[in-house]
Amino acid sequence: MDILIGAGLGLAIGAVCRWLDIPSPAPPTPIGALLVVAMTAGFVIAGKFA
Repeated sequence: MDILIGAGLGLAIGAVCRWLDIPSPAPPTPIGALLVVAMTAGFVIAGKFA
């Protein structure tokens, strides 16, 4: 359930940033985006074990 809420919140923030034409709070390069994905995956996996 937490993953769905997080994904929905992320999509909502991205949509609002696009709609209001403000810079997205995410890195603009593929390597930076992969870093964000890796950190998120690590957070989720660590939460499963904790």
